[in-house]
Amino acid sequence: MNKDLDHKELLCIFIVMKVIITESQKNRTIIKWLNSEYGDLTPYEIEEHPNQIFFMKDEKVLFNYNKKPKTVGISYDKIWSFLEYFFGLEYEEIQDITKEWVEEHYKLEVTSSDKNYW
Repeated sequence: MNKDLDHKELLCIFIVMKVIITESQKNRTIIKWLNSEYGDLTPYEIEEHPNQIFFMKDEKVLFNYNKKPKTVGISYDKIWSFLEYFFGLEYEEIQDITKEWVEEHYKLEVTSSDKNYW
């Protein structure tokens, strides 16, 4: 993916190139995109938040994992809003896909996923 394009430009490209795909194809495509863009996040644990693992890239938290309830908070600015606008996903779809992605790629047990603002 060209890093010089912003979300709005990518949305325009997506609209022009839009094709009919099945739900499972769409989900696989989104998870591939998540892996290519955010598959190399570095986990950080800090003393002040012993139940949290922060997954970061370029000094920015992209998601956090809360160990006790096993929940994930996904960055709204960097990930959630992109899935919402570029892929046209609804709230529950984003919850399901990000939960699946974190479980599969980062091997964490997740009960739920939600957007988070940092």
